[in-house]
Amino acid sequence: MRECKKTITTDLCVIGGGLAGVCAAVTAARRGVRVVLLQDRPVLGGNSSGEVRMWVRGASANFPEHREGGIIEELALEVAHHNPDMNFSVWDGILYNKVICEKNITLYLNTTCIGAREKDGRITSVTAWQLTTYTRLTVRATAFADCSGDSVLADFTDASYRVGREAQSEFGEALAHEKADTQTMGNSCLIQARETDHHVSYTPPEFAYHFRDGDMDNRLPGDQPDFSEKLKWENFWWLEIGGEGDSLRDAGKNNRDLIAYAFGVWDYIKNSGRYNADNWELDWVGFLAGKRESRRYVGDVILTENDIEQNTPFDDEIAYGGWNIDDHPPKGLFAPEGPNRVSKFPAPYRIPYRATYSANVDNLWFAGRNVSVTHLALSSTRVMATCAMIGHAVGCAASLAKKYHTTPRGVGEHIAELQQALRDDDCFLTSVPRRPRLNIENVKTDLTSDELLRLTNGIERRLNDETAPVCIRIGQPLTLEFAPTECRGVRLIFDSDLPRDYLRRDPVLCEHVALFPMRSNLSRDMRPVPMPPSLVRAYTVEVKSNGKWRTVKIEDDNFRRHAEIPVRGAVEGIRLTCRGTWGSPDAAVFSVDIV
Repeated sequence: MRECKKTITTDLCVIGGGLAGVCAAVTAARRGVRVVLLQDRPVLGGNSSGEVRMWVRGASANFPEHREGGIIEELALEVAHHNPDMNFSVWDGILYNKVICEKNITLYLNTTCIGAREKDGRITSVTAWQLTTYTRLTVRATAFADCSGDSVLADFTDASYRVGREAQSEFGEALAHEKADTQTMGNSCLIQARETDHHVSYTPPEFAYHFRDGDMDNRLPGDQPDFSEKLKWENFWWLEIGGEGDSLRDAGKNNRDLIAYAFGVWDYIKNSGRYNADNWELDWVGFLAGKRESRRYVGDVILTENDIEQNTPFDDEIAYGGWNIDDHPPKGLFAPEGPNRVSKFPAPYRIPYRATYSANVDNLWFAGRNVSVTHLALSSTRVMATCAMIGHAVGCAASLAKKYHTTPRGVGEHIAELQQALRDDDCFLTSVPRRPRLNIENVKTDLTSDELLRLTNGIERRLNDETAPVCIRIGQPLTLEFAPTECRGVRLIFDSDLPRDYLRRDPVLCEHVALFPMRSNLSRDMRPVPMPPSLVRAYTVEVKSNGKWRTVKIEDDNFRRHAEIPVRGAVEGIRLTCRGTWGSPDAAVFSVDIV
């Protein structure tokens, strides 16, 4: 049989369908870029997918008011709305739906990148193998975004990259090792359990590793009579090995060992007699390890531990981080010390655009855990909500590269436009407010001057009393009138309770679900995730043109914080009437503007 071959030409080829790749692809597509997305697994989501099931984490763990916005917040609200029981298969479906609904995206699942062509410092095409159809696919593109996490194109191009831990002398990082090496953080296979109403015995398979007392005292310490309570939120992230060798080339062996350790850990929990887990049964075991670290590309800037701790004021900020510097020992599960070394810092730090494109390949972006950072900086930037924000930024950058017929580096000449595009997409930046389109000096409204200022200050989240949303009674119109202005739509930002205070106060769901609506083990008292009570559920939007009001949107089941309603032509007024929320007595609105 002859080999089946297919060639496709596009604007942007995104390699890797984790959260960084999904956000890059969807953002670029929404802005008119033709995208081919290659994912080597049958599902999207990467480490967050139903195959791996690692929690999505980001800045909100330490700075709740700095929860990441844009598509990652869009996804979090869709989970609460469409998947309140936090079923991982439904989560996979939400991500799949997010991608295939974009007409500018061509998605290839089960498709592994196996080669690339490069000419004059530019990638001209990549070659991929689609397993399910036995097809060799060639993708020719103007630009490429490696969101694989493993920097897969480093094998096939001249793109510069780093592996391992830097010496303290190279960047002056206080937490760095004295000598450089190639060791990394490891990989993890997770397990999940389910609580029943009866005693459940457990006999491990023959291949399971046999743990003895003392083996896991730094992971599962002591006799724990209340271990049943601990199991509700134990996601076994510390089930980790593979940092001493090559986390890529040794992945097969690491996976085999991790599966044996996973079943062995459950055997020890059930049969050692040290833990109260009689009524718990093993519900799921991950047979695909999630990776923390492999190769990191080199960009025009390398973000370091010092940049994180000192919050270096990068003028080209396109994302931010807030997860701790969270370094794991290469020995992982068998390290004599604890499972991680944590260093906190006082404020979210800026991530520069120059860390997202290659220093020596002209048309290569990257987003995710393979961005241009040191090992120690990676220990913070690697978490998925941060990766998603970087991916969103790369998607916006791709649209500007197409608009100006320029390279990833060339987009840096339009950094202010890139930053405002991100702010328009509800991506918060710590040092760049959004510039509203409406001139408040020319707006007529019944709002007070303070309310109008809060509605148009460009902050759009509750950081202090001055940035609180405007509260409006249900059924009371919010009206803005102004000189006729050409626009393409009305832009709204509602209050989705970004700190998720309503979940933090919940005795069952608590801060674990507040960080992102994902569960680990399934306890009997687990219950669905409710929508944020403060979020507007039903609303009507009218616009005024030629002296007449007309309705352009009636929404009865809103679950989005950020909404854009298409409008063509000149507009001289906007009227928003909130008709209901998901629980709050009043509606809370951060912004009403035109785009």
